[in-house]
Amino acid sequence: MNGLTVADFADTGQWRLILKIFNTGIVAYLENTIHTDLEPQMLFSTQWEADGVNLLRNIENAVYDHPRVLDDFSAKIIIYDPRTVFLPTELAEESEGGEETYYTALYEADPSDVITGSDADVTVAYAPARGLKGFLRRTFPGARVECNLMDMLKRCRNDGEGYRMYVEVREGEADFVFLNGRDLISASTHGWTSGDDIVYHALNIMEVYGVAYSEVACRLTGDHLPEETAEALGKFCGNKE
Repeated sequence: MNGLTVADFADTGQWRLILKIFNTGIVAYLENTIHTDLEPQMLFSTQWEADGVNLLRNIENAVYDHPRVLDDFSAKIIIYDPRTVFLPTELAEESEGGEETYYTALYEADPSDVITGSDADVTVAYAPARGLKGFLRRTFPGARVECNLMDMLKRCRNDGEGYRMYVEVREGEADFVFLNGRDLISASTHGWTSGDDIVYHALNIMEVYGVAYSEVACRLTGDHLPEETAEALGKFCGNKE
């Protein structure tokens, strides 16, 4: 038993809503901000076929079908989008709307749909669906919105020195963040069907930036991490954790 009462569950002030949005679905759960040892309380999980057209409609339907998420919670929304662009904050700030300009030079999107965020010297831009930015602002005012790669970067930047490759694996996709100290070298998302794909992408990123495998500490996490992947990367990298 967790010792919580009905009043505890009704008190939105002691819960934080976590909303994870993917191209293929959405997951929503609550974290207790007082009793941090409690397991997250799942609200709903909805899946759909990714078609590149109906993402916003699918998200809207999922949210409105589960009105509990519209209660007055503090909220963190994490958006998983492979089409994510990182650039130096200094470059983004050279002109108004710099993030949108650089993003739309690489990907087709309306500048008003581009979502941005910064962590000191690094700025990110992404636009997973037309109208999604406006929908989130209207539906979850005050929510902290972040993409998965920036969220991962913030968690990893102060986690060590030297070259480090962080890999977070989920079903069908893996996120790769490559750092040297606090400095971001690369952040990207790649699909995978076997553990060999994950190893290939990690090693390829190191090669592209001219860093010897033996100089890199590889750190892998994830619910769908193939058992052989950590062992295989360990044969190449300086160490694994």
